Amino acid sequence: MSFTPLDLSLYVHYPFCVRKCPYCDFFSKAQGACRERDLRYLKALCDDFDDQLTYINGRRIKSVYFGGGTPSLCDPDLIGAFLEHIKAYLTPSCEISMEANPGTTERSRFEGYLDAGINRLSIGVQSFDDGMLKKIGRIHTGAQAMSAVEEALGSGFRNVNLDIMHGLPGQSAAMALNDLKIAFSYDITHLSWYELTIEEGTAFGRKPPCLPSEKTLSETEKRGFSYLRSHGFERYEVSAFARNGIKCVHNCNYWLFGDYLGIGAGASGKIFMDGRTLRRACPEDPEAFIEGRRGEYLEVPADEIPFEYMLNRLRLYGSIGTAEFERSTGLSFETIRVKLAKAEELKCVELGNEKYTLTDFGRRMLNDVLELFLSETPSD
Repeated sequence: MSFTPLDLSLYVHYPFCVRKCPYCDFFSKAQGACRERDLRYLKALCDDFDDQLTYINGRRIKSVYFGGGTPSLCDPDLIGAFLEHIKAYLTPSCEISMEANPGTTERSRFEGYLDAGINRLSIGVQSFDDGMLKKIGRIHTGAQAMSAVEEALGSGFRNVNLDIMHGLPGQSAAMALNDLKIAFSYDITHLSWYELTIEEGTAFGRKPPCLPSEKTLSETEKRGFSYLRSHGFERYEVSAFARNGIKCVHNCNYWLFGDYLGIGAGASGKIFMDGRTLRRACPEDPEAFIEGRRGEYLEVPADEIPFEYMLNRLRLYGSIGTAEFERSTGLSFETIRVKLAKAEELKCVELGNEKYTLTDFGRRMLNDVLELFLSETPSD
């Protein structure tokens, strides 16, 4: 069986931030801005990228994503130096995204990032309401959030995503909808709109805040989804909405179970090579990363791959071709056909000869559907 090489992306983790948010379960260090440290970290990023060239395997990178932490703490010229280092491996139309937080950027820095090669921004607004921002531990104000959006658009960015959460402590449906109304007063192309979840190991996990009732959450989503549709934003993933078809190329590659290199402290990568699925996770230690301790690729056991594939693939809306599984994993579609048939019996999936689709009921029962693909779950 032969396979077309999978699309390839690059994730770059910048783990430094001003203050750790109480809901954040991503690896980050509250160390603020430091150019000297960033120079050392940049060199390590370049070295790590060079060490992984064999996994590129003749391909070109279709998307780059700078996540964190707060990458907008890093000076634009350093971001530009890294992009210069890897430019020979990028496609001409490569989507190059960077996360930016209000309060850590101003217009001149946005212009600097644009000049450096960043062509897509994801601004961590979370809310435009000062009271809500205070309750979730954000360092910026609503006015600063609006200013950041205005300055990003004014500096020349044409592909801008806003990250906005709902289900915040004490937030009503009307308050959540007001955040969307403010967001849509700007010429943005994309919205990430998702419910605040409490994760173990976070400050909120140790001391949970009082969240809205299920009734309020249901009303928020119902009104919010309707409002998003009415403003031309297509829901193409569980929490992602695109206008004029401008989806996030990088995230879509994740959900399609494509390949990606992950560099930086705490970053992970996934590569399908020589019929094997390989994963690597860098230690969550910036100094260890700078010193060259970066982890190795390990093969994912075959019985774990169906769950990993479905965990990603079922996030995207629309039909899924049966051939995708074989192309992405090297496994026969028969590996999962029986479990999909079980999901169809439960009215969660519509299964055809060449494609299958998660039903609306299946989306509501997604966790139950995914459990069917756990390796320890009987297949009949």
